[in-house]
Amino acid sequence: MLRLTPLLLLLTSLVQAGDLKLSTVFSDHAVLQAGEANVYGKAKPGATVEVAFGSAKANATAGADGVFKTTLTGLQATEEGKDLVIKSGAESHVAKDVIVGEVWVGSGQSNMEWIVRNTSAAAAARARPADAGIRVFTVARTPKAAPAEDVQGSWKLASPATVDGFTAAGYFFAHALRAEIKQPVGIIHTSIGGTRAEAWGPRGMYDAQPEAKGWQEKEDKGVADRVAKAKTDPKTQTVWSNGPHMNWNGMVAPLVGYSFKGALWYQGESNAGQAAAYKWILGDMIKAWHKAWGREFPFIIVQLPRFMAKKPVAVEDGGWPVIRESMEWIADHVPGAMMSVNIDLGEEKDIHPKDKLPVGERLAAVALQRVYKTRSVGEAPRVKKAELKGDAWVLTYDRAVVLQGEGKGFAVQQADGKWAYATAKAEGTQVTVAAAEVKAPKAARYAWANFPEVSVFSAGQDGLPAGPWRSDQ
Repeated sequence: MLRLTPLLLLLTSLVQAGDLKLSTVFSDHAVLQAGEANVYGKAKPGATVEVAFGSAKANATAGADGVFKTTLTGLQATEEGKDLVIKSGAESHVAKDVIVGEVWVGSGQSNMEWIVRNTSAAAAARARPADAGIRVFTVARTPKAAPAEDVQGSWKLASPATVDGFTAAGYFFAHALRAEIKQPVGIIHTSIGGTRAEAWGPRGMYDAQPEAKGWQEKEDKGVADRVAKAKTDPKTQTVWSNGPHMNWNGMVAPLVGYSFKGALWYQGESNAGQAAAYKWILGDMIKAWHKAWGREFPFIIVQLPRFMAKKPVAVEDGGWPVIRESMEWIADHVPGAMMSVNIDLGEEKDIHPKDKLPVGERLAAVALQRVYKTRSVGEAPRVKKAELKGDAWVLTYDRAVVLQGEGKGFAVQQADGKWAYATAKAEGTQVTVAAAEVKAPKAARYAWANFPEVSVFSAGQDGLPAGPWRSDQ
């Protein structure tokens, strides 16, 4: 399906020829992307379609399959609601109270799905006055066996009566972003708890990936086996939220073509057992999204916070430390990918941390630095050089850092390969790491555990935590 024209993929079976039809996302209270916004749908084959939004107008001609697409240009951000009017012959579609601003898609699993009501900042969020400049479209949970023609959902304006049900990470991102850029923000939220990344990308996304050889065949066999079993066991689900491509089919493919600025991604917990492979599992999914939309848009990843404290050891191998590293690798190697660090957040025994406010704010900080360029900093401090000098490792960060909590979280590797706790000192951009009993340590690591101790933060007002790091990559 990845090889098909995106709009054809979206609209092939949307309606019968002759009917004017648009996706549900073009509905009352919608947010159109500032600058340029695509408008598309189906009409009678060969019919002329006229689109008007205030003074912005555009025309299109429906193809032989009825599909039409046009683009409204020169759209300026505005909180003034207007009618979006699409006409074709005697038929018309009107979406009322449509505004223009910055549109972002929020996707992933349960921590993106986690709503404001269940966070520690819920009361403060409800206490905020209504703000028609923040709007959220929540896509209903609808995995599908094949690409769907539309999604279920509606646009809701932020108010004390609605915010409880919004995606927390997405809403807090929107609030922080809007506060700085002074423009409306729309969030299209599409996520399902407990889902793996493989369910969120289109068929064919791993075809060129050597490490995925046989993956599609195995997935197809799993689906075929379920279909066969369902013939004798009606309780067997043949469509499920972790089925290959099924969330893409039902909850992303119908959105292909809608104009937005970028995507937010909070997922990975369900792929922790494939921590190293996550580089291509998520990396190729991002590339597939880019290909479907025909452009490389910003894709900001929430690096997983702390969780699942174990018996204290200097370092832990595998699992969450490695998937965090894979996320950083994706941010460095996949076009458009970026990452926010949350290693100081999280709860020991709950995979769903309730403090989602800083998660959203840090996503916004990355966007404000990298996408909107209103801040000189926004990403977490990163190690840009590490050298062994005598019996100490000297780490040089890309900006000045400070140590909190007695500089804990560091470890060095002894000659026999075992790891020992280390101490650290910070001066400007450099952190010196050593253990008195370890001579010429082979390697050094920081925050390399499921639930690590954390001590390195940026020295500026933002106070962002540095992410996990190791010299022995």
